[in-house]
Amino acid sequence: MNTITYIAYIFLASSSILYVGNECYKNGKVYIENYFPNDQKFVNGINNVLRIAYYFLNLGLVIWTLSSLKNISSYQQIIEEISTRLSFILLVIAFLHGINLITIYKSHKQFKNK
Repeated sequence: MNTITYIAYIFLASSSILYVGNECYKNGKVYIENYFPNDQKFVNGINNVLRIAYYFLNLGLVIWTLSSLKNISSYQQIIEEISTRLSFILLVIAFLHGINLITIYKSHKQFKNK
C-alpha cells in the first residue's frame, strides 16, 4: 500500500505544483509589469527567478516529506495521508505567494523613491 501512496502523492503534488506555478508565472508577469512598466528585461528576469525558486522549493518539499510517510494498511489511510500532505504543500504555496507579493510591492516602493 505504501507504493500506491507514494505514486499517488507524487503525482497529485507535482501536478498541483506545476499547475499553480504555470498560472502564477503567466498572471504574475502582469502584476510585476504593473510595478515596473519601463523595464521588460527586469520583469522577465524576476518572473523567471520566482518560477524556478517556486518549483525547486515545492518539489523539494514533496520529496523531503516522502521520508516521513507512515506505514499504510488501508485505503482510508492512503486518503488521509495524501490529503494531509497535500494540504501542507498548498499552505506552503499560499504562504510563499503572499511573501512574493509583499516583496515585489516593497521593491517597487524602493525603486519608485529613487
